[in-house]
Amino acid sequence: MYLSRVTFKPDIAENTQLAKVLAANTYGYHQLLWDLFAQKQRDFLYRTEFAQEQLPDRTAVRAQPLFYVLSKTMPAVDSPLFKVESKAFAPELTVGKRLNFRLRANPVVTKNGKRHDLVMDEQLAFYQRIVTALGEAPASRKAGLRAQLSQPGLQVRLKDWLQTYLYDSRYFAVAEHLTSSKLLEVATQEAVSRRLQQWLCQSPSRRGIASIATHTMEDEISDQSCEIASFQWQAYQAHPIAPKGDKAQFRSVDLQGELIVNDPDRFLDLLIKGIGPAKGFGCGLMLVKAASM
Repeated sequence: MYLSRVTFKPDIAENTQLAKVLAANTYGYHQLLWDLFAQKQRDFLYRTEFAQEQLPDRTAVRAQPLFYVLSKTMPAVDSPLFKVESKAFAPELTVGKRLNFRLRANPVVTKNGKRHDLVMDEQLAFYQRIVTALGEAPASRKAGLRAQLSQPGLQVRLKDWLQTYLYDSRYFAVAEHLTSSKLLEVATQEAVSRRLQQWLCQSPSRRGIASIATHTMEDEISDQSCEIASFQWQAYQAHPIAPKGDKAQFRSVDLQGELIVNDPDRFLDLLIKGIGPAKGFGCGLMLVKAASM
C-alpha cells in the first residue's frame, strides 16, 4: 500500500481555472486522480484538503486543493497535472494500539431500502425523544418539534431533562449555567456525536474492530470529573453532484479523535477498503498516526 500527497503543479494551479471548475464538481477530482493509476477498477481512496493548511512552507495558491491518496499500487509520478509524493503505507498494528485518526465520511442510515443522512436522522430522532419524554405527542418534522420545544410551559422540565442528559458528557461542568436554548444546541451536538461513534465502531460490519478511547475531564471549580470520549465531529456540509442534476447532493462530516485497535487484521482491511459510502467523492479514507502517550 502507498500513501501519497498529490498537488497540482504550480503552473497549473496559478495559471488555469481547472481547480476552481473542479471544486464545483467533486467527482471531477476523482476522475483526474484515477488517471494516476493504470487500472479499470478503482482501488484507491482520497481526501481533499486545502494545500495552504497542509504544506509546511504555506506557499500554495489560495484555495488550491491537496489530495491524500491511499492506493494498492504506486501512482504515476510523471503526471502533466500533478506533483506526486508517495511513501509505503504499512502501519504497525497490535491489539490495544492507540491511534489518532481523521476521517471524512458520508454517514448514512438505511430505512425502507433508502439511504438517509445520519446526522439529520439523529437530530430528528433526538427531538422526538425529548418531546416524548416531556409527555407530548411529537411532530413528524424538525420545524414542528422545535416549535413544541419552544413552548413556555415546557421550559423548566426541558432544562431539567437536558441537564440530566448532559451529566456524563463534555458539557457536565457548564450545563447548569446554560439557557434552555443553548442546552438544546449542545445536547443535540452530543446526541449526534454519540450516534456517529456508534456508526463508526458499532455498525455490524465494523463491530469489534476498534473502539473510541476516553479521557478524564476535570472541573477545577467543582472538583468533579467525567470520563468522556476522545471524539469530535465538525465540518458537516452538503456537496453537489453535478452530473446527476442540480438537486443531487451528498453530505459529509469530518470525524477525529483517538481510537483503540481491537482487531489489527480487520482494522488494516478497513483502512484499505475505506469507511462508508461516497468513496468516489472523497469520503472513506481514515488517516491515522500513533497517539502520544
